[in-house]
Amino acid sequence: MQAWAFWRQTSRHFRQHWGSYVTLVFLTNIVISYCAIPVFGWLTANLLAWQRIPYVSYTNLGNIILKHPLAVIGLLLILMAIMVLVYWQFAFLLLGIRNIRLGRPQGTLAVLRRTVTSLTGASPSTFLFFMGYFLIILPFGSILFSTPLLNKAKIPAFIVSYLMANPLWATVLVLFYALAIYLGIRLIAVLPLMMLDGYHSHAAIRESWRVTQGQFWKYLSRMLLALVMVSLMTGVLYAALYLGQVFFDTTPAALVMATVNLFLMEVLTEFLVCYATIVFMTIVLSSHADHEPTPMMQLQFREPAHTKWRTRALITLGLTVLSAGLVAFNLAYLNGLAVSKPLTIAHRGVDNGNGVQNTIPALIKTSREKPDYVEMDVQETKDHQFVVLHDTNLKALAGLKRRVGDMTLKALTRVTVTENGHQAKVPSFAAYLKAAHAHHQKLLVEIKTNKATTRDLPERFIKQFGPSLLAHHDQVHTLSYRIMTALRQQDPHQFVSYILPYNLTFPYTDANAYTMEATTLNDAFIDQAAKHHQRVYAWDIDDVTLLDQMMFLGVNGIITDNLHDMQVEIKNNTDHPSYANLLLTFMSELSLETQMQ
Repeated sequence: MQAWAFWRQTSRHFRQHWGSYVTLVFLTNIVISYCAIPVFGWLTANLLAWQRIPYVSYTNLGNIILKHPLAVIGLLLILMAIMVLVYWQFAFLLLGIRNIRLGRPQGTLAVLRRTVTSLTGASPSTFLFFMGYFLIILPFGSILFSTPLLNKAKIPAFIVSYLMANPLWATVLVLFYALAIYLGIRLIAVLPLMMLDGYHSHAAIRESWRVTQGQFWKYLSRMLLALVMVSLMTGVLYAALYLGQVFFDTTPAALVMATVNLFLMEVLTEFLVCYATIVFMTIVLSSHADHEPTPMMQLQFREPAHTKWRTRALITLGLTVLSAGLVAFNLAYLNGLAVSKPLTIAHRGVDNGNGVQNTIPALIKTSREKPDYVEMDVQETKDHQFVVLHDTNLKALAGLKRRVGDMTLKALTRVTVTENGHQAKVPSFAAYLKAAHAHHQKLLVEIKTNKATTRDLPERFIKQFGPSLLAHHDQVHTLSYRIMTALRQQDPHQFVSYILPYNLTFPYTDANAYTMEATTLNDAFIDQAAKHHQRVYAWDIDDVTLLDQMMFLGVNGIITDNLHDMQVEIKNNTDHPSYANLLLTFMSELSLETQMQ
């Protein structure tokens, strides 16, 4: 079946039975999001508290494995439970969609029993395959299908950016994506075969490889067309609501219509999420149906009329109840109470390449734009002084094959660095700090480690610079947990943030704030931080869409390379914006939520 015909047929099936489909997907997501995820979060937090592990990151993974074997066992058990639940979710959706397409001969409890049977009959190898399939292949198709339980199975944006900047790694990454897509298509029938027919993983892999022979482009074209159509429908919906609000903003009914349009946007977006999920799952099911004697795609629908209307009444009632809460939130949002006004922090002291990173001329130029803070990097030198540099070597900025930890401060400050068509000398931290204070610019100082870093770095840093940092309300952050805790012990009055590149679980530390990479940052993390009176700074926020999302999440600050653009967007979002612009901004939040479904 051609992609266009397949999409039309699937869309017609969804339209005819939208009540059953929406109920299936929506209620499944509700159970996962509001029951399962809080339970897993509670279990993880209590396990780490019991084992006195303040955080989980790649920086302390070895320590956890060596010194906390019970925590490792507990975390593995939680991971296994998560995978079992994801398997259940996928199986329940597959079985539920198939049941709807057959006219719902089985009730919900019968489908649940079949799902449990599928779980109990699965072998360990089945779950191993399933884990690899989801963690490696399905995240690349998360636009059409994803699950809140696996929303952290992402490559952080800063890692992707780093890899794409290197031609060799960029080629490897592109090839990896291409291989993942190819394997995903060739193994598309594996899960239906295991869940519907009870195949063992090895047999399912062989059968899927057989039935998809020469069919790669058929399934890929179906997915690509579905992606295009879902994106097009979303764009048309959002454009219509936005343009309509532009008109209503000129009338006395502006607030009323903004509330209505915002509600419509939320509800219809949820319908589109359900629709995208059904389309994706139907494509997966088609790989199973295509080799059956009577293709499932050709079956006539026999869903009883009373069942159809009862289901639609149920989902309509649920949405009506939900709308009461949404109206309250929408009014708060439209009155400016649901977004934060984050601090602006210029990353490495530059704005859109206006100078050489971490140099005094760039600092002075950027300070004229009045960021709340300038973020910059400090390292220890061979003679145990402090120099302002990000990289641990001078190759990128000076073309020198020398390491910072092998050079004295005097030698380093003689080096000229070049970037963005500008040149400047490498500054000492003392000189940089003096220039910042002379221009009334507050700093967010990142303390980095290198081969010259000594155990007593925190003590010497506080002794030399602590009083000045306090007097000018500067702040410090670091990726080193040891340095962060030592700084807090040396001077409890210093504001110290702990840098986290990945949100696996909420850390319990005495840091004043967390500097979090934005890819896996979510509102649960920010809410937890607020309960502990800790701030959250998000990095790197360089485009307005991501900024809008961070403002909805409620971050306290954003670290950016595009300071001016971010300042303009923050002003537009908070300085008496039109209702139409608020709707436009809210679209970014809905985009973030759909990625985390």
